[in-house]
Amino acid sequence: MARTKGLSMLDLAMFVLESAERMANVGPLAILKPPVGYKSSGHFADWLMDRMQKKPVGEPFDYVYRPPSLRRLPRLEATDDVDVPSHCQRLTLPAPGTDKQLFELICRLHVNRLDRSRPPWEFYIIDGLERGRIAIYAKVHHGIIDGKTFVDVCTRWFSTDPNSHNIHALWEGVRRPRRSIMTADEQRTLIRSAINLVRQVVGGGFTVAYFYRILIKQALKTIGLGKGTPLPFLNTPTVFRAAPAARRSFSYCIVPLQAMKEFGRAHGATINDILLTILDMALNRYLNEQKKSRHQRKPLVADMPLALGGGAGGNQIAILQFPLGGAKANPAERLREISRQAQEVKHQVMEESADAMILYTAAIHAVPAVAELLGISKMPILANMVISNVPLGLPGLNYLGGAEVEMILPLSVLAPGQSLNITAATYDKGLQIAFLGIAREFPEIQKLADYTVAAFAELRAAFAESTIKQVAVKKTAATKLAAARKSAVRKPPKAATAKPARATNTPAEAGKRPAARSGASRRATVKRSARKRIARKATAA
Repeated sequence: MARTKGLSMLDLAMFVLESAERMANVGPLAILKPPVGYKSSGHFADWLMDRMQKKPVGEPFDYVYRPPSLRRLPRLEATDDVDVPSHCQRLTLPAPGTDKQLFELICRLHVNRLDRSRPPWEFYIIDGLERGRIAIYAKVHHGIIDGKTFVDVCTRWFSTDPNSHNIHALWEGVRRPRRSIMTADEQRTLIRSAINLVRQVVGGGFTVAYFYRILIKQALKTIGLGKGTPLPFLNTPTVFRAAPAARRSFSYCIVPLQAMKEFGRAHGATINDILLTILDMALNRYLNEQKKSRHQRKPLVADMPLALGGGAGGNQIAILQFPLGGAKANPAERLREISRQAQEVKHQVMEESADAMILYTAAIHAVPAVAELLGISKMPILANMVISNVPLGLPGLNYLGGAEVEMILPLSVLAPGQSLNITAATYDKGLQIAFLGIAREFPEIQKLADYTVAAFAELRAAFAESTIKQVAVKKTAATKLAAARKSAVRKPPKAATAKPARATNTPAEAGKRPAARSGASRRATVKRSARKRIARKATAA
């Protein structure tokens, strides 16, 4: 009997709620610089594809989605019959092979729904890029893999050794497939399967109670009596709302990681705090430029995925609604507010069970999904965009078959009711930030990437200016204090400066030196002597 895997609430939602406009495809896009010694980039691409197609298929790339039946609930089922070449394609970009052309091609590929009759993944190698580079791109259904697992897969796929000839393939997965099967008791009846699902959903009777506790805490936060995140749907500005559409736009930027770390250490902020702040600055600039003032002074709200521990398998994340800075806030105010809010959210997640957070995420996000399927467009929106910072990443330069990885970017999903997804991942010395949007809403999405880079420079400059002002104020205060102290020394109080009368010389002192006389006394003596001289001359005459 085939090996099976149960679906978490989020996994199941990704399969059930997927549509032609809201496909659940995720995957990496990497650009490589082929090593020397090959006739052309196309020749290297062919060689790489041939080597990788010989690699075995591992978990989760051997899973097939099985829909519910009269006897079974929906599940993932492993198969030994994976035809790897049918999942792989070789493409060539027409000249001149710019990055913009590549991104347009990837956006067209990314929106095509995956075939559910086989393991839901596809792989592409693309040559024809400028400067002899090649691109590798894969898309996998999000229902069988989460972000953390993708990082693990990429860590095994690439190598930090430029001379390594041990080539791996993406679909080798995180480990070799297990050939064990579930016991008969685990698969015998619909009742047994239903019990397993109920256990997953209610967590032994406590998960639903914890779910309501989350809502109560959010209600307290909404009225200013608690910490964490407020109730969803109430205060989200109606910007970046767009009708569902399949066409996508894509761009990216790189922010220097070391500079972010140094800034964070200097000002008590995390990398994630800085990321959210500069994205908030860029998004508000974009809105102001587009004259979209419908949000007035309400903060933008981001759906923020957070990794969880424990739970029941599958995508182990909670997605909470995170208010960003005020529309009119300056950079320093934004960073302080976002840092404070981030601490509250972390404590909120730590206090709740993983199963309760997953149930909350699935339940809350089902509302806009169902509303969109029913064509309801006037209801309040849950969040303005998804902002995801993938944990870990790939430190240092990586290679594949001796080819240096120039950049590797994540492509993700657009949540129901939203038109923008922002995903960041660390590679080498930079934090790479990918922007995926509905093309109709973001026809010039590269502006968001450019504004994000500019926002980091503006944030650093704002704090540098603030530091200079603080130093100047402290220096001025110190100068004034020193002057006051000096003046106090030069002009002591009158009572302290009165000179005591000089004591009469002692007999011993009298023999040594005459007593000091004042200037007036000496002038009087001179006048008396002059009068005596005049009198003597008169007597003589």
